[in-house]
Amino acid sequence: MKENEYLQQVANLAGLRHYPQRGPWSKKSGSAVGTRDNYVTAIGFSHNGQAAKLVILLRFKKLEQPEQVKSALKSAAIKKGKLGAVGSNFVRWEWKYSFTKPKAEEVAKLVENLRTAIKPATTPFDGRCEQCGSTSTQSLTLLNGMPMFICATCQEKVRHELNQAAVNYEAITPNYPNGLVLGIGAAALGGLAWGLVAYSINRIFLYGAILIGYFVAAAVLKGTGKVTRFGQMTIPVLTVASVLFGDAIFYTLIVMKHQHVPFSGKLLNVIVVHLVDIESKGSGVLSLLFALVGAGYALYSARKPKFQAVFQPLGAPNA
Repeated sequence: MKENEYLQQVANLAGLRHYPQRGPWSKKSGSAVGTRDNYVTAIGFSHNGQAAKLVILLRFKKLEQPEQVKSALKSAAIKKGKLGAVGSNFVRWEWKYSFTKPKAEEVAKLVENLRTAIKPATTPFDGRCEQCGSTSTQSLTLLNGMPMFICATCQEKVRHELNQAAVNYEAITPNYPNGLVLGIGAAALGGLAWGLVAYSINRIFLYGAILIGYFVAAAVLKGTGKVTRFGQMTIPVLTVASVLFGDAIFYTLIVMKHQHVPFSGKLLNVIVVHLVDIESKGSGVLSLLFALVGAGYALYSARKPKFQAVFQPLGAPNA
């Protein structure tokens, strides 16, 4: 069954409405959205690589201690899926599957069980705007895909705040030297960690390169103060250099072990000078591939933030 048809079936069973191409997960199949007992509910699909997940989002009035919601869900001992995240005004539940989607009837029952479990620890919406808490707001609106109750006045306020945030962000003067120093430091630490971990487990791994990319991107952006073309060019270069430096550390440790020699700067320098030859005879191609993947992820992480609010009215929700 295609995702659109499936979500339509789930919506019918759960008392929601299916909205193609709309919702929190930016997919063509959209989401099943609505309210039950005044809890906002959204159901949709999320794909991360080869992993497919059916995601259930429940929203309620903002609370100060979201840990109580987590405890309530733990006490309910729900067997289907697992907790994805808990925030001050939401619960995200994820049900991973391989080939066959969960039965629509089971999904509808799961939504009901989740809602029942969190009721003692949460407060449902009461027909008023969740931003100002005073204006009567009976209709759901998507704010950048997220279903919520927000009145027209608060929508305009959000637009104004984001426009001002964009102006303030553009006014930031980037600190290029600081970003470069922090980026080089992060790359050096990341490479050292890459080499030590690879030596300890005797293999390289893709997630290590991705972590290095994230680490380097975070350091450069923190030092620079904002996303710039300079940073976007520097981050992938430093990520690749970090992974290659990690390989040099790895091969240095191998030589120290087999030749029974102590570490020295001279030994590391020899390895670095001959790294291309060493890599060509070992797993260098794989290291470089992982480095490029890490660099790509780093570049993705270094995107300029979007100061934009897109509102899409959904109309009156279900009872």
